[in-house]
Amino acid sequence: MARGAAPRHPERTRSMKKSLALSLLLAAALAQNAGAQAPAWPAITQQNRPWTRWWWEGSAVNPQDLTHLLTQYEQAGLGGVEITAIYGVKGAENQFIDFISPKWLDVLGHTLAEGKRLGLGVDMAQASGWPFGGPWVTPADACKYVAYQTYALKGGEQLTEKVSFMQKPISTAIGHKIDIKQLKDPVATNAGLQALALEQVRFEKPLPLQALMAYPATGPAIDLTAKVYASGKLDWTAPAVQSSLPLAYTLAVRSIAGPVAG
Repeated sequence: MARGAAPRHPERTRSMKKSLALSLLLAAALAQNAGAQAPAWPAITQQNRPWTRWWWEGSAVNPQDLTHLLTQYEQAGLGGVEITAIYGVKGAENQFIDFISPKWLDVLGHTLAEGKRLGLGVDMAQASGWPFGGPWVTPADACKYVAYQTYALKGGEQLTEKVSFMQKPISTAIGHKIDIKQLKDPVATNAGLQALALEQVRFEKPLPLQALMAYPATGPAIDLTAKVYASGKLDWTAPAVQSSLPLAYTLAVRSIAGPVAG
């Protein structure tokens, strides 16, 4: 052995080579196993696909058109439809089908069968596109409507009457007449609401002011809402041109007996 040369160890060299080979084999096996365990793309179901609302205007539908449209929806990649029966198109009254009538149930059954055949889901709203109501719906959460009135002033004039709006009473029910004087406000406090079958109720009451705007004959509109005192007096003098002052109010409208027929 030459002076200064490192001693050779054949057995150690062979052991290192075996270890390296085993490591490479293990790495290859792990890589192959990882590839086998990689998650596959999940199956696409009707719940994964987009759905659409399907308006039945006047429920003027027939089996042939229903099958044709459902086939188009399936070919477009939709997962299903939500049927909503609503008022019909003027002039097509002879094609209307009464909601929940035997004929209506027949076309609904056809739709369900065709949807199943095509792999489409079919949901149905419980009534028309009108909002639902109930004693748990507070005035703050109920639907609103806007009432308005106008005043006319000349330049230099002030409004002498109080800014106010009194709601006119209304009471309608399904299948019978009802006197507004027989009802308590709020409507939810009346007994036997289901038997009353109330459709629309408005009590005579002042409505809160939402906005008061002045529209001069020329120039931009003027917001006067902040110039109206709690008493209803308007602290404002009209400019030298005639103005029209529309008032905007809101009122809660509540449907107590259930959805209103559309």
